[in-house]
Amino acid sequence: MRIPALVLALILPLIMVFSAALVIQAGIRMDSAEDLKTKDYFQTSAFADSFYSKASTILSGISAREILDKTNEDAYIDLGELYNGDSLSFKNTSGLAYSFNDLKEWSSQTIHSNDSWIVLGLTTPEGETKYMYYSDFKKALEDGVLQLNANSGALKHEGISQKDWTERILSALSAEYADGGIQSQEPLKNITDKNGNVVYTDVANMLTPILEIPCAPEGYDSLLDYMNSTSSKTRNFKGNLNDAFEQLDNARDLFSSWTEAAQTLDEYSSDNSNIHYAYTDNTSQKIFTNTDAAYTSDLTDISGFSDKKPYVFLSVNEAATDEKNARNGLMNLNLSAAANSSVGSWIDLLRNSTYDENCSFLAWIDDTSLPVQDSIKTDRQHFLTYRTLFIPAAVISVISFLLFIADFIWLTVHTGRRNSDSGNTDTVQPELNFFDRIYTEAAAGLVCIPALGVLTAGLSMQACTYNLVSSLIILGITIFLITCLFWIGYLSLIRRIKARTLWKNSLLRKCLKLPRLCLCKAGKLIDFFSRNTISRIRMIVGLGVFLFLEFFFSALLAASDGWFLMFLLLFLLDLGALFCVYKIALGRELLLDGLKRITDGELTYKIPEKELRGDQKAMAQYINRIGDGLDAAVEKSLKDERMKTELITNVSHDLKTPLTSIINYIDLLKRLNLKDPEALKYLEILDSKAHRLKSLTEDVVEASKASTGNLLWK
Repeated sequence: MRIPALVLALILPLIMVFSAALVIQAGIRMDSAEDLKTKDYFQTSAFADSFYSKASTILSGISAREILDKTNEDAYIDLGELYNGDSLSFKNTSGLAYSFNDLKEWSSQTIHSNDSWIVLGLTTPEGETKYMYYSDFKKALEDGVLQLNANSGALKHEGISQKDWTERILSALSAEYADGGIQSQEPLKNITDKNGNVVYTDVANMLTPILEIPCAPEGYDSLLDYMNSTSSKTRNFKGNLNDAFEQLDNARDLFSSWTEAAQTLDEYSSDNSNIHYAYTDNTSQKIFTNTDAAYTSDLTDISGFSDKKPYVFLSVNEAATDEKNARNGLMNLNLSAAANSSVGSWIDLLRNSTYDENCSFLAWIDDTSLPVQDSIKTDRQHFLTYRTLFIPAAVISVISFLLFIADFIWLTVHTGRRNSDSGNTDTVQPELNFFDRIYTEAAAGLVCIPALGVLTAGLSMQACTYNLVSSLIILGITIFLITCLFWIGYLSLIRRIKARTLWKNSLLRKCLKLPRLCLCKAGKLIDFFSRNTISRIRMIVGLGVFLFLEFFFSALLAASDGWFLMFLLLFLLDLGALFCVYKIALGRELLLDGLKRITDGELTYKIPEKELRGDQKAMAQYINRIGDGLDAAVEKSLKDERMKTELITNVSHDLKTPLTSIINYIDLLKRLNLKDPEALKYLEILDSKAHRLKSLTEDVVEASKASTGNLLWK
C-alpha cells in the first residue's frame, strides 16, 4: 500500500501543474469569465483587446511613416520643445533645433564614443562658463594659443617641468579626475592666451565620454557654439549643456522609434494580415491603406466594407473637442461589449498616435474565416482549443489536488510504521533508514540544495527552449525531480519526528552541548588539581618546566616578523600539552584507586576504561581481568566448601537413622529381663557405644551447620 501511495504522490503534482497551467493559459486566452459564454471569438473581450493593440500599432506606424516623409528643408526637431514636453511643431521655435534630414541620417549611423569628444568647461574671469572639446583644448596648448600657468614656485618645489605638468593636467581631464575643476587638484593660477592675457581661471571635465555628433544646430557651427553664444538668461532653450545633449539623444531615439514603427506597418499588408485599414488626413487628403478597395476621402463609403463584421471607425476633427463629441464620431459595432466602455481610450489612441488634427481611421476584418495565417487567426484557434479544455482541466486540477491532499495525509500518518510477519503494524518504534540518521541540518541541505539546483537548471533550460514540446518535457522532468526530493525530505522529517530524533540528531544540539561539555571538563580539571597528591605536584612541576623552556626559546623569536603566529602556535601547543599531562595523571590515579579497592576486597570493582588511553587502558583491562579471576577462585572455593558440608550433613543424617534403630532395639532387649549376666554386660556396652556414636554424629552435624552459618543460637 505504501509504494502505490508514493507513486501516486509523485504523479499527482505533474497532473496538478499541467492541468492548472492549462486552466491559467485558458483564462489568459479568454481574458474574462464572460468569454466562456460565447463561441464567437469576435465577441470576446480578448479579441477586443487584441484588435485595440493592433490598431494602436497600425496608427503608430502610419504616424511614423507620415513624419519620416517630411523631407522638406523647413522641417526641424526643436530641442526646446522636447525639453519642455511640448508637441512637436517641426519648426525652430527655441533657437536650438536640428535639421530633420540631418537627424534622420544620423539615426541610421552606428553610435560610437571617442575621447576626443570630451567636453571641458572653462571658467572666465567674469565667472561665466565656456565650453570646449578636449581635443581642441589640447591642440591649443600644443600650438601655444593657450598657456597653463602655475602658482609661483609650485613647479620648482615639486621638481616637475612645465611640459610634464601640462601632460598631468591633460591626463586628469581625460580621466574624469577633474570634474570639480583643476584648481582643486593642481597649483593652477590661470590660463592665458599667447599674448599673456588671462582668458580662463579654471578648467573642468563637464561630460565624458560624449556621443560623436556629426550634425550642428540651425545657425551654429556646433552645439558648443550655441551654448557659448548664448547665456541661460537670453536663450529660449532654458536647459543647460547636459539637458541639450540629453534631448539631442532623445531626438535620435525618436527617429529610431519612428523608423521601427514604420517598418512594422509592413507586417499589416493585405498578404500578411486579416485586418484591413484605411487612414486619411482630411486636411492634406493624404491616404494610408493596405487594401485596394475604393473609398471616399472621409472613409464614409468603402466598397466591400460591411458593418456586420468586426470593425472600428474613429474620426477626430475640430468639432470633436470633448469626449462627448468624440463619442459621437465613434461607431463601434460587432466588437465585444467590453470595448464600449473604452470609447475614450479609442479616441485618445487616435489623438496620441498622430499629429493630424483632422483625420479619420477605419479598421475592419473583411473575411471572418481569416484566410491569412496571422496572430488573430492563431489567437482564435487557441481560444477555441482552450475554451474546450478549460472545464475538464479545471475538474482534473481540483480532483488531483484533493487526491494529493488525501495521499499527503495518508503518507504522513503511516510513514515510519513497521510491518510485522502477521501483517499487523508496529508503531512503537518507527523504522529509520540511513538517510534518517544523518544530522538534521545536513539532511535538509542534501534535499534543498539539489532541489534549488534542479529548479534553476530547469528554468534556464526552459528559457532557452523555444519548442513547446521540449519545454513541456523539461518542465515535467523538473517538477518530477523536485517532487522526489520533496518527498525524500518530508518523509524523513516525519520519521524523525515520530522517532523523536529531530532535535536529538541535530547539529545545533551538538553545538549547544559543547559549552556544557567544556564546562564539565573544566570542572573535572579543577577538581583534579584541588587534590594535593604527589601525582598532581609532579604534573604541575613537569608542566611548569615545559612552559619555562618554551617561553624561554619563544623570547628569542619575539623580534622576528612572525612572532604573533609563533606565539599562537605555542599557545595551542600548551593547551595540547596540558590536556595530555592531565589525561596521563588522571589515568594513573584511576589505576591506583582501582588496585586499592581490589586489594581491599572489592573483587567486583571495574576500573573505567573509557577515560584511559594507550598503555594505561591495557593495564586497566589486565587488572579488571585479575579481579575477575580472583572473584571466580573465591566463588569456586565457597562452592567446594558448600559441597563438603552438604556431604557431611547427608552422611550424618544417613547414619543417624539406623543408629536410632539400634538404640531402640537395645532398649527393647533390656526390657526382656534377661538373666544371663554375660548378655546384660554386652547390652550395656552396646548401649554405651551407640549413645556415644549418636553424640558424635550430632556433633558433626552441628559443626557442619556452624561452618555454613546455619547455627541457630537459642
